[in-house]
Amino acid sequence: MNDDELIDQMVVRLGVELKRVLVDVREGRTPGTALEQVLRQGLWHVGAQALGVLYEALDRKLTAQRPIHDRRTRTVVSLFGAVDIARARCRPGDGWQYPLDEALGLQGNRGWTVGVQEAVSLLSCETGFETVADLMDRFFGLCLTAPTAQELAESAGQRAADLPPAAPKDSVPDTLIVATDGCQAPQRDGWHEVKMATIYPKDSRGRTAGNRGFLRQKQYVASLEDSKGFGASVELQAQAWQVHKARRVVLMGDGAAWIWNLAEMHFPQAVEIVDFYHAVEHLWAAGEALWGNRDTSAATRSWVRRYRRRLKEGRVDLLLAGLQRGQAQRAGRLGAEVAKTVRLNLEYFRRNASRMQYGRFRQMNLPIGTGAVEGACKHVVQSRFKRPGTRWSQEGLRRMLALKVLRLNEQWERLWPQMKVA
Repeated sequence: MNDDELIDQMVVRLGVELKRVLVDVREGRTPGTALEQVLRQGLWHVGAQALGVLYEALDRKLTAQRPIHDRRTRTVVSLFGAVDIARARCRPGDGWQYPLDEALGLQGNRGWTVGVQEAVSLLSCETGFETVADLMDRFFGLCLTAPTAQELAESAGQRAADLPPAAPKDSVPDTLIVATDGCQAPQRDGWHEVKMATIYPKDSRGRTAGNRGFLRQKQYVASLEDSKGFGASVELQAQAWQVHKARRVVLMGDGAAWIWNLAEMHFPQAVEIVDFYHAVEHLWAAGEALWGNRDTSAATRSWVRRYRRRLKEGRVDLLLAGLQRGQAQRAGRLGAEVAKTVRLNLEYFRRNASRMQYGRFRQMNLPIGTGAVEGACKHVVQSRFKRPGTRWSQEGLRRMLALKVLRLNEQWERLWPQMKVA
């Protein structure tokens, strides 16, 4: 029987299936609320048969000019369910080969198709592997275990990690913002830092109708590497924005020394800005050390409010003078740990004074807060990788981070070129 005859048979089978469902509806055997599920199951069965015919036709095309040893049947698992296909086995000299298996990108002993791999990987970016297995069963009728879902997703994550940098964008931003931060994720041997960066053009900032800020364009970098490796990854991502052609580059962070080392190594001409809200946290810490808990001390609240205004104006000199006066006034009345807190925060403001010229930065229309990357820590890391009871292997976390970042960076099709062709 040739392909045309098989297709004619499937069309007839589809008609029979639709008539059966229609009769069941008319006679009351299928309630309207269940009609979608019943029809879907019937169409899936026909779809699986059609897929088998198309796969075998593709196999004949792939092996038309190759010597065939024999044909062997294999069951592959697709989004339509299990499909039995007879495909050619060839022996080119270095071992047996199944050209169709290679062309379809089948994975695992059960022969998961690319469609199944992509669906599992996509769901795994957002929820746990147990839930992924349940959703695949409910929506596609596919029975797979949580470890299988994890294997498929982490395999895709490894390929995502191995992808070369994205091609440069067509336009060059006037000002490119690189905002950095870090957050903790649970691994089997304890909590480890995930370094994060959000890269975006300054003019991509916008406001919603409710006056909430958002970014029209942005890309993320997430890494378990040390600061040196992370810096290299950030620079590679920034190159996609043609960072070397941008008129100005701004690097933002919470004031940690490794961030400025990263700037010196990879973005030496960048304007460096300490996140204003992190600076205010240090201001509160110093104020409470000097004048008492903010909830019970009006003096603390008044002191912080006064110097917060000075800080936002960029008058770090006045803040430093105020801290030094408070330190002198309270000398001898502070415990060793409290005095240390004051001293460390005083050093923090001294060390980062040039990065806290917020009045000048605002005049330049530059951001002074790293909300974009702090939101990324929640969106990328906390929502998926800090679920209750979760403990990741280092490799598993690395791969899944790469997979989720690829999706959020709108580069998902690079991982599934077969889908793009389709």
